[in-house]
Amino acid sequence: MPRGRDAAVEPHAIRDRHQNAMAGPRTGSVVRRPTRRGVSYGVRFTYHGRRIYHHIGGSWEGCTEEQAAEEAAYVIAQVKHGEYVPAGRSPAPRASGDDRAVSFRTLASIWLARQRPRIHSSKSYADLEWRLNVAVDHLGERRVGDIHAHDVDDMVTALLTERAEIEEAERRGEPAMETYRDSRTGKEYLRRQRGLSHGSINKVVAAVRRVLEDAERRGLIGRQPVDARAKVKPQRPRRSFLEVSQGIALLDAARAIEAEQQGLTWGQVREIRASRESHLALARRYRVSDTLIRKIRRGELWAANAESRRNDVPRLAILATLMLAGLRIAELCGLDGVHLEFPRRRIRVPRSATKTDAGERYVPMVPALHELLLEHHAQHNYGPEDPVFATRTGRRNTANNVRKTILAPAHARANALLAANPGLPPIEHLTPQTLRRTFASLLAELSVPPRRAMALVGHTNPSLTMGVYQAVLDTDQAAVDQLARLLGAPPDEALVILCGRSLEASAGPTTAHLAAPGPVPSFTSP
Repeated sequence: MPRGRDAAVEPHAIRDRHQNAMAGPRTGSVVRRPTRRGVSYGVRFTYHGRRIYHHIGGSWEGCTEEQAAEEAAYVIAQVKHGEYVPAGRSPAPRASGDDRAVSFRTLASIWLARQRPRIHSSKSYADLEWRLNVAVDHLGERRVGDIHAHDVDDMVTALLTERAEIEEAERRGEPAMETYRDSRTGKEYLRRQRGLSHGSINKVVAAVRRVLEDAERRGLIGRQPVDARAKVKPQRPRRSFLEVSQGIALLDAARAIEAEQQGLTWGQVREIRASRESHLALARRYRVSDTLIRKIRRGELWAANAESRRNDVPRLAILATLMLAGLRIAELCGLDGVHLEFPRRRIRVPRSATKTDAGERYVPMVPALHELLLEHHAQHNYGPEDPVFATRTGRRNTANNVRKTILAPAHARANALLAANPGLPPIEHLTPQTLRRTFASLLAELSVPPRRAMALVGHTNPSLTMGVYQAVLDTDQAAVDQLARLLGAPPDEALVILCGRSLEASAGPTTAHLAAPGPVPSFTSP
């Protein structure tokens, strides 16, 4: 027999110990209870997941079989139309024509304003506002009384279609672009458009349902139409990580880009001013513009302070910290000079920079990371209260800036390096979380105990660290040799360092391609 909202339900044959069968309504069960005064009639049915008994009347009150059947049919009709009010509750006021004419845009704005005192996290509030903005793009001008289940289904279909079109344009090499406004500066930029994942679409549907449920409670609509069928099946998360060879290629790419974008030195400036060559010849030699050469010779630039190029920003130290310390992108941007404890060879992740209490932790520096961070400090000379990885203008970096100006160019350059070596696979997907998962996979490869790995990554559950973040790396002999190069120490020595048993052991052999470290800053006591 078909089941569902529109499935036909045959009448039930209702019997008790004293009476013959009586035809019941299309759904529910008519019940007769013998009492000392006579027969009590009622109807039993399911309402919002609960079994309800609705009393109709008794034979001593003049209620007959036919009247009981008619009253039962009327009650069930109310249930089907969403108009039934259980005993003990006041019926909700019927929505007037003006109330039902309110648009979803207006209702969502009012509802969101009511939620503000209840949501303590500004990030959670912004996420809820984003969900409603997506829904308003599709349902904004519709009247709340005219929104039905198929309208929400159409919104979901439109979002899925939009994502498919964006992905197809990306495959053709013609990525769709959108305008992005920086909330800090108010400037507008173009960035690649991204479609919504299944999980994000389901969050939008859930937000629509919450708004319509509130409208139902306030009597603006009869019954909110969104059900579980509006959601889409969640996609399996794309949890990428890097093999050791890919990690080395990424750091080599960052080093190469840094060298290309590095500004002039004082020695080069003196050579330019003393040279008799033309502006164009000097521009070609130092890979700068001839206008810059003219300004240097006239003393308009590099008169007292060193000048840097627009793209002369740290790259290698940032990517190495994400990969070899497993920091979240927000934790990386929140580091100040005082948080790098060079004498103890560890990074302190403060509570202010992380999203959970477990995120407040110490992460040992493996030798390669220790030397790169020392070199970074020697070049940028930040203070204890200054951001470690600042922008070119000295401001604290942001997650979007790291992704756009540092990670994306290094990704493209790393794939070019890998393509020049047959047999090395390219990096298909790269995000800050990719590097974080790579760190967790390195911990597993080095046989760091699960609870210790959980603490280093900043989790509260070791099964999450092992099941989600740790992937199986390629560990042939060549990979083992590359792993020692990546970490700056043999695997067994790196294990001792990461387990925190003897941090002094991290002063072992280092990689030959790293520059000599500068003086050790003394921001904290050893």
